[in-house]
Amino acid sequence: MNIKFGTEGWRAIIAEEFTADNVRLVAQSIAEHYLERASGSSLTLAVGYDTRFLSDYFAKAVCEVLAANGINVKLSPNYVPTCAVSRYVVDHKLPAGVMVTASHNPGIYNGLKVKESYGGSATTETVASIEARLGSVKVKRVPFEDAQQSGAVTLADMRGGFIKGLKDYVDIKAIKRSRMKVIVESMHGTGGTIIENLLKGGSVRVQTLHSEPHALFGGHAPEPIASHLKELIATVKKTKADVGIANDGDADRLGIIGPGGRWLNPGQVMCVLILHLVKARKMSGMIVKTVSNTMMINRLAQDLGLRLVETPVGFKYIVKLFQTDDVLVGGEESGGIGVKGYMPERDGILNGLLLLEALAVGKETLAQAMAALEKKYGRWHYGRRDLHLKMEQVDRLFERLRTAPPADMAGVGVESINRLDGVKLIGRDESWVLFRRSGTEPIVRVYAETPKQSNLKRLLDFGVGLVQ
Repeated sequence: MNIKFGTEGWRAIIAEEFTADNVRLVAQSIAEHYLERASGSSLTLAVGYDTRFLSDYFAKAVCEVLAANGINVKLSPNYVPTCAVSRYVVDHKLPAGVMVTASHNPGIYNGLKVKESYGGSATTETVASIEARLGSVKVKRVPFEDAQQSGAVTLADMRGGFIKGLKDYVDIKAIKRSRMKVIVESMHGTGGTIIENLLKGGSVRVQTLHSEPHALFGGHAPEPIASHLKELIATVKKTKADVGIANDGDADRLGIIGPGGRWLNPGQVMCVLILHLVKARKMSGMIVKTVSNTMMINRLAQDLGLRLVETPVGFKYIVKLFQTDDVLVGGEESGGIGVKGYMPERDGILNGLLLLEALAVGKETLAQAMAALEKKYGRWHYGRRDLHLKMEQVDRLFERLRTAPPADMAGVGVESINRLDGVKLIGRDESWVLFRRSGTEPIVRVYAETPKQSNLKRLLDFGVGLVQ
């Protein structure tokens, strides 16, 4: 069976591996897993979907299987952010929810995410259980119309509870009172005009780009990274906006553009949020970052006297710590951030609003906030390159890194090695190069960060040279 869950759910190309039959196969495994845990009691699961091609159809396919297995299903009548499904699961005390989405992948992909009772990503144990059951039992299926008629599948508003959750957590009134100009880039995804609608009626001015759904997301992957946000950057510059906020296809990640069109990496955004929660909200707790995130977070956490924990790449590792420890903020390099007191889950819309709250309450511009951070903790320069190789080349690289790691990287002496996820070489000046393999493809990702901009290309070239 080729179906494998990655760092966040199962994703595959539509009409190749991602077919209705395979979706039903996975849904059957999900049903078996949760029925076993329910121990004979009645079971209800939530199902939502994004704006991708046939996502509504695939959501109905999931419902057909769950209903045929005796599970009651609450189905969103329209596309919603992934966090709306998570919020519905938490508010209604359900054991899980299924979201049809491929997140930030290109439009030819679709996928499934499983959210557990706490609203966060499925645990590694749940994923292993679902994968182990694939194909072990014949798929049960009842026609969608019959499932609806019998009451096994009912429509449920998942947007209302999600909006209420945002209003309960964020000081919307403070943002509305500000005179900021904000550009929102929804990337044709589920974020739509949610931020704009929430902030109507005040002094803040909000303009939304690409709020209308589009199955192919306008021709590029709905990933909120600088290379995909050229129109947002240009609009922020042209209109002299204070902030640009971008959300990915299912709105659980964000990208931020500052005044003048400056791209801020998610680690920098994390630092702004951490300072706001500590200084303005008087909150405390430990900081969690993935191994590929910025060293600025390390320096900030140390300065604030907050415990810092690093995890492998994948928000599911951060989710686990939210459940067992007192986590203030946890975030990954790719734009997923979770905050204390909300849900143990990333939410791009929430974090965009929380950033606006930080600026409104602190009465400073994003440029001023970043200048203060960089003056105190240094200005960090980050880059990444993805290399497609043969699997045997990937294996040889990591064997070499294991047995004979380099003592020097582009003129910087290697002081320590972190093997938490891949191999991370850390230099004496706190610059680093990280080598990570893809879990499903023969791809090696080379990440680098340095406090000296002139060293970034050299570090990346060093990493690429070592791979090749």
